[in-house]
Amino acid sequence: MRNLFVIFLLFGSLASFSQIKDGAKVVDLSLSYTNSNGNTFFFAQPLIGFGVNENKLLYAGFAYSHQYFDFSGDTENLTSLIIGYEKLMELNSSVYFAPFFSGSYGIGKSDDGFTKEDINNLSLTFRPRIHYFMNSKWSLVASVGAVQLSNKVVEGATGKSTSNILSLNLNSSNVFFGIRLNLNND
Repeated sequence: MRNLFVIFLLFGSLASFSQIKDGAKVVDLSLSYTNSNGNTFFFAQPLIGFGVNENKLLYAGFAYSHQYFDFSGDTENLTSLIIGYEKLMELNSSVYFAPFFSGSYGIGKSDDGFTKEDINNLSLTFRPRIHYFMNSKWSLVASVGAVQLSNKVVEGATGKSTSNILSLNLNSSNVFFGIRLNLNND
């Protein structure tokens, strides 16, 4: 189903005006939910974007993620502040490819039923996105995979641990779907 949706985004084409202009304002909401073998992942990311040049946007917003691991009973909740940059490249009149670069700082908690730990996470992420402009106001956004560099500090009763991770995720179960409202396009 996800592959069909992505193919629809790539090859579906309606003639519509879809460029982002300098000074444009957009509201972008991305969501992801996965439940596999009792392990649950939920992610929500509302962003506000500002056009800084034709087809270039700067974003600010936040993200919330919740993970639950059925086997161990561990949970992790993380809230992050995000800044991002995106450049839209036209594939046809209503489909755009857009590399999305973001930096985030997140704080949260993890709980394994016995121990609660505080989490601080700093990350840089590259995520390729496809935008399908339904009309000049609304577009659908899809993303699969990411390259991420993160520094995660976990502190609890057992001490403090730091991990630096460079990850490449091409997992098709990690698909983000979103919708975007272009506030000042006619």
